[in-house]
Amino acid sequence: MLAKCGVIEGFYGPPWTWAERHDMLDFMAAQGLGAYLYAPKNDPIHRNRWREPYTAVEWQAFGQLAARARTHGTEFIFGLSAVGFGYTRPGDLEALRHKMVGARAQGIESFALLLDDLPDRFDHGEDAAAFGTLDHAQAWLANTLAADAPGSFSFVPTEYHGSGDSAYLRGLGEHLDPAIGVFWTGRDICSPTLDAADLRAVTAALRRAPLVWDNVPVNDLDMRFDPHLGPLTGRAPDLAAHAAGYFANAGERPEMSKLTLHTVAAFLREPSAYDPARAAREAAQALTATPAEAEALLLLADLARRSPLLPGHALHHALWPAIDAFWAARGGPPAGAGPELDGRPAPHAVSPDEAPLRRAAVTLELAAETLAHLTNTALRRELAPWVHKLAGWARVLTYALGAIDHPHDARAREYVLEELPRVRANMHWVAGDTFDHFARGCVWAAEAQATPPAMERA
Repeated sequence: MLAKCGVIEGFYGPPWTWAERHDMLDFMAAQGLGAYLYAPKNDPIHRNRWREPYTAVEWQAFGQLAARARTHGTEFIFGLSAVGFGYTRPGDLEALRHKMVGARAQGIESFALLLDDLPDRFDHGEDAAAFGTLDHAQAWLANTLAADAPGSFSFVPTEYHGSGDSAYLRGLGEHLDPAIGVFWTGRDICSPTLDAADLRAVTAALRRAPLVWDNVPVNDLDMRFDPHLGPLTGRAPDLAAHAAGYFANAGERPEMSKLTLHTVAAFLREPSAYDPARAAREAAQALTATPAEAEALLLLADLARRSPLLPGHALHHALWPAIDAFWAARGGPPAGAGPELDGRPAPHAVSPDEAPLRRAAVTLELAAETLAHLTNTALRRELAPWVHKLAGWARVLTYALGAIDHPHDARAREYVLEELPRVRANMHWVAGDTFDHFARGCVWAAEAQATPPAMERA
């Protein structure tokens, strides 16, 4: 495993509670993830109002968390943000130094300066006159603060993804203290794939191998309705050998994040032997109490698979063969129902058979019930919106099968059409429009059977 690997609390949204942080440190230690970076975007004293000091109560909580980290041998990295920083304003520098003094008083020795998601220009005209370029100014700030850090010091640049080669990055490489680690997310903010080739240009520009900031399994902002329960994928075995370290950016629901983080640790332990499917199953088993709970969790993860790691594969879940076999048994989908669902995987040859989908309807209902009563209460609470959506789609599927089984019962068709908007009102993503599309197909098929053919004229 890399000498420096860990977890970032660096998402947009409600930060973790102190209890959740302590629990995450315990989990990380068990998985061999040896560094924790505190940098939640929605902690106002960390980011938007960084010039304000933490209260004594908050510093005490930081101290207790740092002590927990030390018991595990985990490096606690205290994040510093500087939105709108004035490089020629001494008060701004002193505010950051004061934060570092407060953190050091609590036993925190490692720090990171985060200047991501900020404008790529100076906020104050006098700074441009004094430094010339943003990279020169940021390198000066990082070097100045690093001199006050007893432990490690790392830096998140304003340009933290892309081709890896720019005048800005080359300037940082020239001016930054060589001991300062620099974070990089890859070609994209959330990179579907990462390998040694993706790091080659940025390594040359920065004159050092980067620390990988992998935005996995974070699900903030536009991704907030996607649970990101799947395993780490798309990371090549050669990545670890060409990075200075690897950090996974978790999501606001820490227990859910552990599913992917468990697989991250498996990848880092043995990159060349890593099997995502096996790692996912092991993670599900570790976070649940029974085989039935683990299977239900894996089913939900498959159906709710939409993720930046799987572009174009959001609907590539395991139910399609059963759906295709059902329609094959009935001579194909009803002609009036319109085209195939956009984004679904290409159909493969299947044996006509309605039974697999009818069994799946029961399985979905039982899975939703199992997940609603998970032994792991934290996971149960965090998964609740997606479990509710799964239960809704299970009802829709059951109603749809009832409608096609009883084509002359108009009320059965109405049940389907009444339930669809209720389920869709829950925006949490599970299988996209898979069940809506199938259910409407069943209504079309039932209507066709219920409508007698027109009498031919004599």
